[in-house]
Amino acid sequence: MSERTSRPTSGPTSGTSQPYTYPLPAGAAQTVPGEVTLSDDPEGKTPAGRRRPVLLVGAVVAALALGGGGALAFQKLSGSGSQPAEVLPGDAYAYLRLDIDPSAGQKIAAVRFLGKLPQVKDTLDSGDPRKKLWELASKDASNACIAKFSYDNDIAPWLGDRVGLAVRPGGTAKEPNVAVAIQVKDDGAAKDTLTRLFACDKSGTPAEVRIKDGYAIVTPRGTGDATLAAVDKGSLAANPTFTQDMAALGEQGVMSGWFDMSTGAKELVKLGGASGLGTLGDMGTMGSMSTAAGAKGRFAMALRFQADYVELAGKVRGADAAKAVKGDGRELASLPANTMAALTISGADQGIDAGWPAFEKQLQSLGSSGMGSADFVGEIEQELDIKLPDDLKVLLGRSFTLAVPGQDFKSEMPTIGAKVVSSDAKRADALVGRILEKTGAPSGVLTHKVDGDRLFVATTPGYADDLQAGGKLGDSDAFKLAVGDVSSSNAALFVDLDKVDDLVKGEVHGEAKSFLESLRAVGVNASSTGNGEGTFTLRVVGD
Repeated sequence: MSERTSRPTSGPTSGTSQPYTYPLPAGAAQTVPGEVTLSDDPEGKTPAGRRRPVLLVGAVVAALALGGGGALAFQKLSGSGSQPAEVLPGDAYAYLRLDIDPSAGQKIAAVRFLGKLPQVKDTLDSGDPRKKLWELASKDASNACIAKFSYDNDIAPWLGDRVGLAVRPGGTAKEPNVAVAIQVKDDGAAKDTLTRLFACDKSGTPAEVRIKDGYAIVTPRGTGDATLAAVDKGSLAANPTFTQDMAALGEQGVMSGWFDMSTGAKELVKLGGASGLGTLGDMGTMGSMSTAAGAKGRFAMALRFQADYVELAGKVRGADAAKAVKGDGRELASLPANTMAALTISGADQGIDAGWPAFEKQLQSLGSSGMGSADFVGEIEQELDIKLPDDLKVLLGRSFTLAVPGQDFKSEMPTIGAKVVSSDAKRADALVGRILEKTGAPSGVLTHKVDGDRLFVATTPGYADDLQAGGKLGDSDAFKLAVGDVSSSNAALFVDLDKVDDLVKGEVHGEAKSFLESLRAVGVNASSTGNGEGTFTLRVVGD
């Protein structure tokens, strides 16, 4: 008997490419602008699980990376069906979702982008890559029991398109409290096959399999009933904090995730990891959020496609103790057009004010651990003849930009430079000279000069002049696609892969060479959008 129960979904069920919207609990209002665009597709195919759920997740990722375009190109473009979050517990503090049959817009964009990559383009019409992945997985399995399973006969008939993983409070380092939801097309076949698969693992305790609303719920032994009871009390999709965070994120593409730092930081420490969560996003945008964000707030992310690039987008919300830091990354856009790679950090002077107590404590702990005296900060001040944090604020300024122009790197000293927009550029210039003197740097190793509120530093006088003259890097198509608008950025990075390709010609061959040639640029853009809130994007642009 099938254990599946039919129920309405909050999004379309067939024949449409409209974005999916999580059902909000009764009385809850959608207060965050934007739509949740977790596309909802019904039946389909994903790679199968081997001995443990994590291998299933890995297979789905590999299917997307190695040839998912083939499946996307031939699957129907409509989106319907429920999401894993609808059958996972609402008390989860971490969630990861993979979907190889996303919305119509994502499918079209994915095919267009992946078609630029030679390794993927050749497989767009080569059939279902998930079968190949299953064959590789079962072939590599040391357990002969697993190798007996046939993808066509045992896996394909029931496997759906989506996988979701939730981590709940209460686990231990040896037995984390996790649940994996695998979309299925045939409840009975799915439960039977998964049960037999997990039984092949003789090294540990077999996982439990439950069926709920078109999903196989896989949990560690002894936790299945409690997991389903928690879902009955309220699913993750009915958690208003989760739904509003994902709504603020927007289109959730082929992969999305969510992490509640308020609960998760403490829980992960119990599991033996995440002791470093307090330093989340120390650079740029998240500089003012660092320690506070690790203790409070949420993080949501999505991997999604545009025709010209693939993007990892993220949003931090609810880190209320972190104050907004105004950013301005336009100094990156005004670099010379021959720039190969560049990084800018804006608002560091404000971030230092907020984060110095925690950073000073970390520095002092380094001294106590043997790297210096107990007063490590005082030792640094004395050795370099500086005053912390005041001089550090002057050196990093309102904006700090590091740049490398295109070059062959055959000279003894590579060309590299920096420009600082400072509240006291002359003092910053004097500090550079003093630090060079105190550290024993050779005379003339750096050229540094002041122009108004800007300090220019470079390894050659010519490049210092180039930085001072500026340019229109931001007007290039590669920059616009990879980085986008930097007018409010706290941190931004740009790498021109065409120039990197020119640099490594003759040294990279075969697939690595063709892959590099198929890419155009990489960009990162991060901004503080309000007290306790921030966004970032990481984009890889196709050529």
